[in-house]
Amino acid sequence: MRPTRTPISHLLATLIVSALTLMIFPAGAMAKDPKTYPEEGKVFGTAINQVTGTRTYKISTESKIYELDCGKHPIFSRTPGECGGDKKLQIGDSIHFRMEKSWAYLPVATTVEPSGEQRLRILREEAKPQPKAN
Repeated sequence: MRPTRTPISHLLATLIVSALTLMIFPAGAMAKDPKTYPEEGKVFGTAINQVTGTRTYKISTESKIYELDCGKHPIFSRTPGECGGDKKLQIGDSIHFRMEKSWAYLPVATTVEPSGEQRLRILREEAKPQPKAN
């Protein structure tokens, strides 16, 4: 003969399953907001940082100038890697990015970075000089 379940044991089993489900699938993971890249700028310079040996980019936006460090160190060559994903950043390129703390994030293909973003450290941020009124 099969023992019958009491209402309390059924409630307890339901609570345990619910708690495990919430631990495995947190609410934030189910409803992620798509990332947006509100900043827009143009690459107007590139260099190799002599201290870190990484590539840097100068980006001009409407109101600011940024110097961003790609963070890719040379592995099999003397020159460091470039940022931008499949299409490397070049002088004259228009880019979209977002900023968070001291980092800039560029959208790239997930085949390049699993997160779908490439992170560049913000080395310098300065206001663009305003034109003088006559």
